Amino acid sequence: MALSGYSAGSLWTSEDVSAPFSFPVYKDMVRYRSDVRKALDELYPVYLPDTTARLASTDRLRAAWSGLTNLLINAKQDTTGEFPLPDSAKQLGLTTDEWKGLVTFSRSPRSQHQSDRYLLQLQDLQTYLLQCVGDIESSALITLATPDEGASSNAHFFSLRFHANEESIVARDSLLPLSSAANRIFGKLEEHLRINGPNGVTGEQALLHPLARIAGNALVPTVVFDPHLTEESRMAIVDRVPRTDGIIVEGQRIIGKGEIITPSTKASLESLSQARLDRGGVVAELARVTGTIGHAGLIILLLVLYLKFIRRRIYKDNGQLLLMALVILFPAILAFLSVRIQVDFPLQYFILIPVASMLLTVLFDSRTGFYGTVVVALVVAGIRGNDYSIALAGLCAGAFAAYTVRDLRNRAQLFTSIAYVFIGYMIAIAALSLEAATPLKEVGFALMASLGNALISPVITLGVLYLIENIFDTVSDLRLSEFDNINHPLLRELALRAPGTYQHTMLVAQLTENAAIAIGANPLLAKIGAYFHDVGKLTEPTAFVENQSGERANVHETLNSLESAERIRNHVVQGIELAKAHNLPSRVVDFIPMHHGTLPISFFYQRAIMESASGPDAVNEIDFRYPGPTPNTKETAILMLADASEAIARSLAAKGQELNQEAIDSAIEHLIRTRFDQAQFDQCDITVRDLTVIRGVFSHLLSGLYHARIQYPVAAMPADSLLKTVSVS
Repeated sequence: MALSGYSAGSLWTSEDVSAPFSFPVYKDMVRYRSDVRKALDELYPVYLPDTTARLASTDRLRAAWSGLTNLLINAKQDTTGEFPLPDSAKQLGLTTDEWKGLVTFSRSPRSQHQSDRYLLQLQDLQTYLLQCVGDIESSALITLATPDEGASSNAHFFSLRFHANEESIVARDSLLPLSSAANRIFGKLEEHLRINGPNGVTGEQALLHPLARIAGNALVPTVVFDPHLTEESRMAIVDRVPRTDGIIVEGQRIIGKGEIITPSTKASLESLSQARLDRGGVVAELARVTGTIGHAGLIILLLVLYLKFIRRRIYKDNGQLLLMALVILFPAILAFLSVRIQVDFPLQYFILIPVASMLLTVLFDSRTGFYGTVVVALVVAGIRGNDYSIALAGLCAGAFAAYTVRDLRNRAQLFTSIAYVFIGYMIAIAALSLEAATPLKEVGFALMASLGNALISPVITLGVLYLIENIFDTVSDLRLSEFDNINHPLLRELALRAPGTYQHTMLVAQLTENAAIAIGANPLLAKIGAYFHDVGKLTEPTAFVENQSGERANVHETLNSLESAERIRNHVVQGIELAKAHNLPSRVVDFIPMHHGTLPISFFYQRAIMESASGPDAVNEIDFRYPGPTPNTKETAILMLADASEAIARSLAAKGQELNQEAIDSAIEHLIRTRFDQAQFDQCDITVRDLTVIRGVFSHLLSGLYHARIQYPVAAMPADSLLKTVSVS
């Protein structure tokens, strides 16, 4: 009896389930956390009263006033006329302007009678401020109002705790922040100076700000927020929130076959699974871990088998395997976090399965992208407790995303994926929601999450793709498209210095691209590889027959066979160096050595045998072979055949032989058989069917390129007709 792979709203297809023993039914974490939040709404932050605050405030004010008086006496005796702010005044909280105002006011010229009156009224101000401070301290609950206090406080009430067993619940409006208390003193002092100023002290504005500041700084909070007692109160409230929804007794029926799984039934089934693990102890936990590993292993095995039998090139490349593993690991981590982070929002629809789908398609191919999407969806579902709904939704969205980027040519094209990804999610969510009668509110949240996923997936794909291309030196069609330009510096130089090779290159590129399309290979990669496969001939273009003219002697006439073979073979080595110097991707560079593989340079090898005085055994065949390696992809194999096929057709045309499609087809068939015998296709996954299709494409195109022209009797035709004939042919 399986108790996994179910979800609320689905149909229970297994046998009836009854409780084999009594066990508690645990709330799911989302509902439990919701209950905790509701309970914490009744949490009152705890404050402790300070009974010594009033006395401490008046003592601080007296000390500050005494210090101010001494400072003013010293400043009055200073005859320099400057009023630097002393450190003692800074400690009182005075600014430079306030200090200058006080000193100027105290040094203003007065009669003896005015001076006596000035001193008496300063003493009166001290008495008044002491009274203000004492009144506020006695009548108000003054607090610091720190950020921590505000974050921990109830919105409306707090607890004023006098003793361990005595507290009072007080409205928060009765709390007076320390800054507000200082403002009250400022207002009282301002009113006092305004009333008493005309008959008393003049220049009251010079006294108002500094004296109010000193009095405000003297205030001590009468109640203090206690974070430790508040935390204890919070923990007590959390502990009182029940973690369970009751108990299932032994023998109680939980669900029957054919019934719909409700949220409460789902909680009971999950609690039964947990109870079995708890009763089984270490052995049960070990079995669960083993099962989880086996579950994940089976899913990954599907991908491994696909790579081993269908994509051997990726399977044998450790760098490509690591890259694929990282792409799959990314949504797996997000799935794990979606389980651990408990919120009232469908985070599972933020798992970026479409990102993995697009990356796998762009970096490898569309078939690998779709197969990888299936594996990623299964991995995510397994991590989320066999969540079938997210597996189906992720698979639909990922498949649509892979479809939109299978022929990616520019980065803006990625953003067309937004609509397709959202449509994929929307279809799956709608179907599953209708089946399970999901409330519209939950459906709306799911659609919001999937829309967010669709919006950010192309952006993340672009950023990750850029990093991958630079870190792993891999090449996507996006990056390849940057080299699909016949004005590339290497190609421009090839056209100028080796025009024959350039024309050969363009023809080979056309053949290679069309053949790649016909057999489902990557036509862009094949064409770009063909563009640069012979750039090594730039170092010595006249060593190759297509660049030799009748006006110059053949350079090989002055060289022995081994030297000639070395110059011919050297264009591979030089081509690799030129390609790397121009920062061509490694997959493009691979076309340069692979288009010749390990083939022998037959003409000079046979000539060496004929020239050898010691017989054929004295000639080392290795010296007359290209260095390789042999083709390891369909694209490089196509280029090897296209390069030789074009050369064969050009050679037959030069000899004046008839070049109909049957003749070219026969020559290419012989070429393919020869390459098979020479083991040039042992390392690539090209099939006999592929080779048959390639042969047909090449023979059709080459017969059109080298078609026979109609021979007209020139002597019997007038000049104007001859011109028309030339233009037509």
